[in-house]
Amino acid sequence: MSVQVKDLMVTNVITIDAMAPLMDAMNFMLEKNVKSLIILPRKESDAFGILTFSDIAKKVIAGEEQIEMLNVFDAMSKPCYNVHQHLDIKYAAKKMADIGVSRLLVTEGNSLLGIISLTDLVKSLADNKGPLNE
Repeated sequence: MSVQVKDLMVTNVITIDAMAPLMDAMNFMLEKNVKSLIILPRKESDAFGILTFSDIAKKVIAGEEQIEMLNVFDAMSKPCYNVHQHLDIKYAAKKMADIGVSRLLVTEGNSLLGIISLTDLVKSLADNKGPLNE
């Protein structure tokens, strides 16, 4: 039996409003010890967004913007890439590698079920739960 995304995903996903100050979001990420925050869609036809430390670095450090003047909306990536919870993790890993991201949202329709990251996949290998250890 293969390991599926649902077996490794994190379900306690931390969200933030797109209009929150970027400085608050960065401090919140540091306080909660998370590497990303999810921005929920505002309406059914909208997409999920994500804010990562990389997004902040690109916008503020590389972009030479003043963080005090920015909201989450200014730095987040949107739309997020997503996968289904029943997908085999080897395909989730391939998708991350192919598109150059380190995390994917796990969704069903417009519902957010969780998030899976490269860190989760590597930890599964270390814990003997991954596809190489079956």
